Amino acid sequence: MADRGARPPHPGAVPSFGAGRAVFFDVDDTLLTWDHRERPHMREVVAETAAMGFAVYVWSGIGPRWEVVDVYGLRPFVTGCYQKPLSRHRERLAELHVPVVPDHVVDDDAEIVAVFGGTHVAAPLEPLRCDSGLLQVLQDLRRRFAPGL
Repeated sequence: MADRGARPPHPGAVPSFGAGRAVFFDVDDTLLTWDHRERPHMREVVAETAAMGFAVYVWSGIGPRWEVVDVYGLRPFVTGCYQKPLSRHRERLAELHVPVVPDHVVDDDAEIVAVFGGTHVAAPLEPLRCDSGLLQVLQDLRRRFAPGL
C-alpha cells in the first residue's frame, strides 16, 4: 500500500513560507542510522518543518515506511509515505504513485538532492550523540524559501 491516505499539514502549522511546498525525507542513513537508530534531532527537524507550513513526506527506496513514522512518533507531522525512485527520479514519480513533485529533498544520496534540490546530509557517524547533520535542513529551508528571514 503506497499511502494510507493523504494527511493535511500538521494541525498546529501556521501558514507560512512553506505553505504549498513539499519536503521529502529519506529514511535509511538520513532519518535513521544504518542499524535503525533514531538520528539526533530527527523528530525536532520533522516537526519544525511541518510547523513552517511544509507538507512533510517520508520516502524510501524499499517502499513506504509507515512503521518508521509510527515507531518514532512522526505521524502528526507526515502527510504521506511513498517509495523513492532510485533512478530516473522525476520520470518515475507517477509510476510510483507519488502525488506531488518534491520542492525540497533531504537525503544522504547527493544524486536525488541534485535532481530536485534540497539538503544533502551525510550518513551519521559515531559517536551518534555528536551528530547534528539534520539541523542543516532547517537552515536550508529558511535560506531557500524565506531568504528575508
